[in-house]
Amino acid sequence: MTLEAAFVRLPPVVRAVAPFLDPRAWGAVAYVWLGFPLGLAWFIGLTVGFAAGVPLTLVWVGFLLLFATVVAAWGAEGLERRLAMSLLGARVPERRARAEGRESFRRWFSSVVGGPAFWKGLAFLLLRFPLGLAGWVVSVVAFAISLAFLATPVLVSLEVGEVRIPFRFVDTGIDALPLALAGLVGLIGTFHLHRAMGWAWARLAEVLLGAGGPARTAPAAAPSVPAS
Repeated sequence: MTLEAAFVRLPPVVRAVAPFLDPRAWGAVAYVWLGFPLGLAWFIGLTVGFAAGVPLTLVWVGFLLLFATVVAAWGAEGLERRLAMSLLGARVPERRARAEGRESFRRWFSSVVGGPAFWKGLAFLLLRFPLGLAGWVVSVVAFAISLAFLATPVLVSLEVGEVRIPFRFVDTGIDALPLALAGLVGLIGTFHLHRAMGWAWARLAEVLLGAGGPARTAPAAAPSVPAS
């Protein structure tokens, strides 16, 4: 039994108060935290590649730059598909169709550029930066506030400092326990928030990265040979 299946079999109350036991929650945290660096890399690479390649098509260098950008974007889409499947459980095809034959590379490139799957994936890569940045900021703020409240009794007990709340100072570990409880509730809510963000990213990946996969067909039956 997988950890995810074991979590699903837990009582609903346990799943509600202990979302950090869900492997998908940790996968969503990893996916959200990867959203900012990966989104920034995709945005810079695509912007520079297309912005510089289109004007330079007047000379042959522009075509080489556009070709390199398309190949890099195709590889980035493949990486995003793997991340969405492994971290979020998104249901997208594991493989993309490849052309076969003597002119396989030419057919592959023409099928990539001419098909809608590449352009949908390109839209996903471009959305990865603004949405990934927003999700990363929300994640950092939520974790920072929750963990700060949760660690208040320890910090106060170690005389690292005192905490001021309306109308009073918190200078003992006992007085800080309500703040720790609030931090625990906030941390539980933070994991639920990341599960929701992971669910939204998985659905977006299924829409924009799930097209163009190879169709699964049953193997053709071998032709019968009449008995002589």
